[in-house]
Amino acid sequence: MRLNGMVSLVTGGAGGIGRQIALTFAKAGSKVAIFDVKTKEGEAVEKELCALTDGKFINCDLTKVPNIEKAVQEVKLHFGKIDVLVNCAGLANRTFIEQVTEEEWDLMNGVNLKAAFFTSKEVVKVMKENKGGKIISLSSLRAHASDDHHTLYDVTKAGIEAMTRSFAVAFAKDNINVNAVAPGYVLTPMTEINLKREGFLDWLKSRVPMERFIEMQEVADVALFMASDMSKAVTGQTLLVDGGWLAHW
Repeated sequence: MRLNGMVSLVTGGAGGIGRQIALTFAKAGSKVAIFDVKTKEGEAVEKELCALTDGKFINCDLTKVPNIEKAVQEVKLHFGKIDVLVNCAGLANRTFIEQVTEEEWDLMNGVNLKAAFFTSKEVVKVMKENKGGKIISLSSLRAHASDDHHTLYDVTKAGIEAMTRSFAVAFAKDNINVNAVAPGYVLTPMTEINLKREGFLDWLKSRVPMERFIEMQEVADVALFMASDMSKAVTGQTLLVDGGWLAHW
């Protein structure tokens, strides 16, 4: 699957799954811009991208709509177009319902949902000028399966999937495909700490038929499929990358 001649924008691209997607797209022939608030990490990824393609890091606080509007215009000015948007910026939490504060609610919704909505809204304007595009948002297994201490995260990821369906219907006539990827437990720098928790791997194996973490590259490969011409007839869908978690009773 190739993305030759395409321009991709990845939010949250300075680390983790976002970085993996950005580099995967670059290796597939796409020019790549990334948004993030982590300047040092973002500049390091920009260097990695530039060794492969035309890459650009833009520091952007995605919780502020004027910042999004300015950053999207900067991408358009630099590359001339945007063919693919990947909404990957996000925060996780483990706060019990009774302990959730208004500040945490606003932060989680601001980073995980508001940012994806308004970035997509701005990028759609650019994609309409180009007569099409692909929008891919990162959801989660937790949009479909809940416990008592990921509620805010669950809410934001369920919102991502509702947004995906709505954008897909609204912009199908503009040749814009809109889909989501919902990973299960992915081994990232942020989740590696779980390997030190006593009994965690045994618990994971009991829940996941594949009996392992999902690799970041496996998520990036699904995003690559959704960004490519291989998925031209796919829109409004969420593809679970969970090792069989939800299929397991």
